[in-house]
Amino acid sequence: MQVRNIPVADIVPSDLNPRKTFDQVELQELADSIKENGLVQPITIRKKDDAEGKYEVVCGERRLRAFQLLGEETIPSVIKKLDDRKAFAIMIIENLQRKDIDPMEEAHALKKLYDDKAMTVAEMAKLLGKSSSFVVGRIQLSNIIPEFVKLMHEGTLYLVHLLELCKLPSEEQKHLYDACFTPECIARWNFKILKLELMRDWINTYVMNYLDTANFDLADDSFDGCSACASCPLNTKNNAESFKDSNRPRCMKRECFLAKQRESVFREAMTSALPLVYAGSKDENKEILATAESKGLEIQPVGKRTYVVEPSAPDKDSYNDEETYQKRLANYLKVREAFDSNLADGTIEKVFEVAFSGKISGEAKFLYTAPSNIDTNNAEEVRKVENTSERITELKKRLAASKRDREIVVTENLRKHMEGSDYSTSNEPVEQNEMLVFLALVMKHLSYSFKERIGFGLEQSVDYRKAEDIISKNQNAIMREFIAMSLSEKSVCFSADLGNMLSDIMQSAYPDQTSAIVQDADENFAALANDLQKQIDDLRQKADSQE
Repeated sequence: MQVRNIPVADIVPSDLNPRKTFDQVELQELADSIKENGLVQPITIRKKDDAEGKYEVVCGERRLRAFQLLGEETIPSVIKKLDDRKAFAIMIIENLQRKDIDPMEEAHALKKLYDDKAMTVAEMAKLLGKSSSFVVGRIQLSNIIPEFVKLMHEGTLYLVHLLELCKLPSEEQKHLYDACFTPECIARWNFKILKLELMRDWINTYVMNYLDTANFDLADDSFDGCSACASCPLNTKNNAESFKDSNRPRCMKRECFLAKQRESVFREAMTSALPLVYAGSKDENKEILATAESKGLEIQPVGKRTYVVEPSAPDKDSYNDEETYQKRLANYLKVREAFDSNLADGTIEKVFEVAFSGKISGEAKFLYTAPSNIDTNNAEEVRKVENTSERITELKKRLAASKRDREIVVTENLRKHMEGSDYSTSNEPVEQNEMLVFLALVMKHLSYSFKERIGFGLEQSVDYRKAEDIISKNQNAIMREFIAMSLSEKSVCFSADLGNMLSDIMQSAYPDQTSAIVQDADENFAALANDLQKQIDDLRQKADSQE
């Protein structure tokens, strides 16, 4: 490889280079590094056919730009004879090996290589040190619509989202974007990071039109212009020969499916006892409001009011340790108590949102109750009401906290008394409330799946008294679950007394299986015992013959 010093002024960037953006701060850092340590690797160039004495960068445009910043006259270069296809392939592979490459640049570059037949998928994968599925995924990523690319660059979506979305045709991507990803939709999200599971649910509803996501009865044939889904030939279940996905039925006429979803919201609004509202401007919701008026529905604007988010209980399965979960649970209970109090005394009202920003909603939501004499479109008036409501909420939290503090003091003093009492010395029959407490204590150690199976939920786990009926009804199952849990642990194998307990329980509950297990073990170990005894007898016989 011959390295020559080529005048910087004679080298130009290549129009073929897939990299279009260069961070000026990083370029300056590179220039400083080159000034301090010299150029570690020469750039690769080729002769430019349409300009005498000029060269085109194949690899190293950042290094060239750094030399320009330093005001250097020449740069160490390797000149290669390359046609456009080979030059482009080299440029792409070099760019794809960068750590900071934009996924979309990567996608379009690989797509270009694939479309031009410059390289096979297997060749690209080998050069990149990636799997063929990685390359195929990136090529497919180039199909993503600009709206989703923008959301990724803004940090709303991540690459993992786009890799899922790009599997959809552009038309379906646009439909999903309009339904779930417009600025108005995103402003309503009550989460920071969109979970893939939720996004897939949206795809199933708004793109795939799976009938199990419908908000209406599939057997209902009273919708205008639409037959019942249960008997419709466009239901994939009813035409398995024509559609591959008959196992999970879909509606193959999206317009009809969406029309039913829309009509179902109006029907729910007509039977709802809640105040009906819409979010966004009157003009945005003009068509929906006209339909509502024709059905005799009166819908009020949310105006400048903001929705109050209903507290949601923490998911125990999302926490690795009990302590963190209990802290989140305790915080949830505080917030929930204030929320329920606000709802009970009218500080908060539950409403049925028919639409927002021209889109059908059909969701139950919560608002701070606004006096009838204020203009809900007046931001200043609304803010005063909400400030007062928020202050009331905060005071309620403090009041609840003071009650809990009082309970803690009482509990601690009761605990101390129990600690030094003679309670456990009594052998009198256990009373009903004592048995309830005992079983509730046992429940603390049982699995979540068992509790869920008998209907022992969060409310009951917080206050056992609310679970009296559940515990009494299932007390035998509770005791058996505790026995099963205790005797199915690995440690049972190393404890003779636990082993005896397990054997007795198995013998009474599963006699046939127990007999089979014992018989199988007897046969295996009888053969082993016979073999060992024979070896012992042989050794004794040998020893006797030597005497």
